[in-house]
Amino acid sequence: MSKAFGKVGDGKSAGFTLSVDATPEQIVAFTKATGDEAIDEQSAKGLSGLSVSVAVAADKPLKEVDAFKNTGAGDQKNQQDITLDKSVRISYLIADKKGTPLLEYRQVDAKGFLHLDMKSVLKLTGQDPAEVDTVAKDLSPDMAPAKSLLTGKWVSLDLQQLADEAKKEDGAKGGKPEAVPSVDPAAGKELLNSLKDVFNRTVTFEDKGKKDGTEHIWMSAPARQAVDELYKAVKPLSAKFPQQFKKFPTEAPTDVPDRKVGVDLYLKDGALNSATFDLAQLEKKVDPGVNFPVKLAFNQDAPKVEAPADATRMTSEDLVKTFLVLASGGEDPSAEGDATGVPPFNTEAAPLTDAQLKSLAALGVPEAQAKAFNKMGLGFEDIKAMAEEK
Repeated sequence: MSKAFGKVGDGKSAGFTLSVDATPEQIVAFTKATGDEAIDEQSAKGLSGLSVSVAVAADKPLKEVDAFKNTGAGDQKNQQDITLDKSVRISYLIADKKGTPLLEYRQVDAKGFLHLDMKSVLKLTGQDPAEVDTVAKDLSPDMAPAKSLLTGKWVSLDLQQLADEAKKEDGAKGGKPEAVPSVDPAAGKELLNSLKDVFNRTVTFEDKGKKDGTEHIWMSAPARQAVDELYKAVKPLSAKFPQQFKKFPTEAPTDVPDRKVGVDLYLKDGALNSATFDLAQLEKKVDPGVNFPVKLAFNQDAPKVEAPADATRMTSEDLVKTFLVLASGGEDPSAEGDATGVPPFNTEAAPLTDAQLKSLAALGVPEAQAKAFNKMGLGFEDIKAMAEEK
């Protein structure tokens, strides 16, 4: 199994898809058994089959890519921002059970590309898809990038420019990147050996046979015992990993069921093909027959990640405006008001003065962004506090 997991990084590409394998009926039954009330049928249908996929491709084996290899490295100079690595191409995709892309993001040549099918999202949640056309029609000309995104067109983001802006904001606030505490290699080896010891004593594997060239293995462990032993193994070493563990809990979780839980693993050609897990196993009290299966599939021949053609350029300011449109239910943050003279956001916040706008700009908040937040009801002190928290 260790070799099977290791093979994921041997290739130059890899794909991962996490999907809800539960049927709408299983989802309703599960939420009814574990929550205060059952999920409605429309929402259950939308959730069933929903998937999140990630595809990664590089010019060399993934395990040799610096951005992956140096993750968590103590020397920050050796860490490379994966978003700016032109040798790495990534895509993230959220799709419904028919495979219709609801939201997709791609990274190619240090540029980001975003696509949103808002009509399908609304349809999935039982709302009127026609609302998208109504909102898009009323957007002002300077909201063209937001209109492109809402109407299902691709938009592009210059990731290098966004990184430079973030660095400039940090400089304006006098901030410096925090050094990542280095980890003693001996401590890392000690932790690894402790974890391996716990797994060797608690995890069992059962060969379930082979079908169509795919091996089926059932991996299981007594949940409460495994968690308690993992806690006891890691707690004494947690202080040696301040960045990774930060505030380590004072006791092991008490809500873990006292029963054996397991996952179905499927191997093909010695590599991990997929894993299926029933979330109902984690519930303390659940009736027999109540299940909520989810599936994680692996693919070393991931689809090629390419930059879409004719994408509309979107700046960081455009991105904020688009977010505000979505968050406000379709109101245009750049509009002065409607035909009745009523501002699009009902707010009692005092308008920002020129001096306040200048002060916020020094903290890294562009004028347009500050005004947009102000229209949403945020005053100078609110926006200032948000900027300082960053």
